[in-house]
Amino acid sequence: MLAIERADSVAIENVAFDGGDHTSVGEAGLIEARDVADLHLVDCLVERSSGYGIKAERCGGRIERSIFRALSQAAIHSLDATGLSIVDNRVEECGANGLQVWRSTQGYDGTTIRDNRIERIRADPGGDGPYGNAISVFRAGGVSCTGNVIREAAFSAIRYNSSSDALIAGNNCNNIGETAIYVEFGFQGAVVSSNIVDGASTGVSVTNFDQGGRLAAITGNVMRDLVKRPPQGGDMYGIGVHVEADTIVSGNAVDSANFAGLKLGYGVGLRDVIATSNMLRDCGFGIVVSVAPGAGGATIRDNRIARARRGDIVGMAWDAVASTDLVTDAAKYPLLLISGNEIR
Repeated sequence: MLAIERADSVAIENVAFDGGDHTSVGEAGLIEARDVADLHLVDCLVERSSGYGIKAERCGGRIERSIFRALSQAAIHSLDATGLSIVDNRVEECGANGLQVWRSTQGYDGTTIRDNRIERIRADPGGDGPYGNAISVFRAGGVSCTGNVIREAAFSAIRYNSSSDALIAGNNCNNIGETAIYVEFGFQGAVVSSNIVDGASTGVSVTNFDQGGRLAAITGNVMRDLVKRPPQGGDMYGIGVHVEADTIVSGNAVDSANFAGLKLGYGVGLRDVIATSNMLRDCGFGIVVSVAPGAGGATIRDNRIARARRGDIVGMAWDAVASTDLVTDAAKYPLLLISGNEIR
């Protein structure tokens, strides 16, 4: 409906764009902008398109206070942004993802995603995670995702893939189909702090050490009702926090997790993890830590574990329980430091 190319500054305010549910759009955008240094889309309505709402390539500026709904792809697809802010928008009923911030190759992006309300995001194209995410960040470093309210996403509320220097803070995530907050594959550096997750398969997952994923702080999050079986199936579901390498997990509260409150490592994917001062209640296992041959070390200290049904602090070698009580078996695993935990 509207194409903008090679402009210094463009402002679009108080305009409604209605695609009329036409089926010929495919993966095009109802609005397409390329090489716009300062794009302002403010107080607009973008709806009923079989493609994207807006596709912005190599653009800076602001997309704010606008409504995006009934779109078969994503509401906003940003590629190779040059200083973009996506702020205070309402996104509803998208078929692939909600907001996409992607780059052609891995590198710094710096987009700000703040105070958006995103609801009812499907995964119509299928797959096991590329689609069905309220916020999808791919290869884009330095992206801040704060203060968003997210409800009913088929896979993740917030999914960062191969995106370093991630800041994910103060988001409210409700009724999420798989992992609520996911930082995965080749990233270095992530802070996941002060988020709320109510209803998901996993609360926070920071993984893929085998592909370079490392270095994170997971602090002050509240997660509850982690009992959903994920769309792709499997028996190991319902986890508060899952981490692997060079990560601090501190001050989190997990209530009602089907499998485990904390899961530290998987197989050989464990190195220098610290889990301290977390509250874990009504979980299958309190804390699960990898003790597979080749796994690295972890410190587990001053956590409170209440009503863990299957075990308090246990060791696993891949998918099998190797130790039902790591406190008793501590001498067998010199790379683990376990102290001061309260079991009730």
